[in-house]
Amino acid sequence: MHTQPELKDWEVSIINDNCIKINIDQDLSLEGSIIKILGSERNLLFTINPESFEIEFCTYTGRPMFVELHTPFGVSVKYVQGSGKDFYQNYN
Repeated sequence: MHTQPELKDWEVSIINDNCIKINIDQDLSLEGSIIKILGSERNLLFTINPESFEIEFCTYTGRPMFVELHTPFGVSVKYVQGSGKDFYQNYN
């Protein structure tokens, strides 16, 4: 068990255009942790208190999104893989 979040400790991706999945390594302590969901301008959309190591929630994913995992011992930030489909257009 460890307390300092590292990039390898968690993954975040979209399930579909309206849902996101977060997987956190069970070796990372979640005590006192919060998850912040950020928009394309890194603006706070909402926060979650993680109660499990696998979290699914639904919110529109058409613009780029970021997730911050805050523990009492550090912060880790990730881009939501697959978000921003409407924002990043393919011009080919």
